[in-house]
Amino acid sequence: TGLVLDKNGNKMSKSVGNVIDAVDVCNKFGADAFRWFFASNAVPWQSVPFNEDGLVEVQRKIIGTLWNVYSFFVLYANIDNFEGGKQSLEKCKLTTMDRWVLSKLNSLIKDVTEKMDNYNWTQATRQIEEFVDQLSNWYVRRCRERFWVDGVCEDKTAAFETLYHVLVNVCKLIAPIMPFISEKIYQNLTHNKQSVHLENYPL
Repeated sequence: TGLVLDKNGNKMSKSVGNVIDAVDVCNKFGADAFRWFFASNAVPWQSVPFNEDGLVEVQRKIIGTLWNVYSFFVLYANIDNFEGGKQSLEKCKLTTMDRWVLSKLNSLIKDVTEKMDNYNWTQATRQIEEFVDQLSNWYVRRCRERFWVDGVCEDKTAAFETLYHVLVNVCKLIAPIMPFISEKIYQNLTHNKQSVHLENYPL
């Protein structure tokens, strides 16, 4: 980016007293929120006003929403002793909602990859935010009853595998910008000794 400005758009200066310590901000909000704020708000090579309210919004809009979806999955996966990735999606009896969210994911991967290749991380992150919102408020909300069914059935397995596949790939998408939460979720989902940062970017 260009200069980091204060919330009023003025250049930060020690003499003025409007300088913000980056370490203090990271300690308060986390490095992932700090990094995502700049990626999603700073058009490349232009100066950007910094406001802590923006980090609160990042925590709520992307980090909190993604973590809630992940927690929902883990809660019911643990109840059913479900381990993701054991059955391919091709063999699952997918519903219209499953196919919808998988189609949205595939479009997201294509679009984000193209934008990241062209250093347009601002639009890439905003598309990811929109997808995570849809994942939470459309897919999970409308499929909750499928996870609540007693025992394991074809439909429940399809819902589990679909949500698992989506979460794993979202972790890979956000890993370059949010390295810590992506690693935490990825490791817990896959029980994989290999870091998400050593995985191939999704195609």
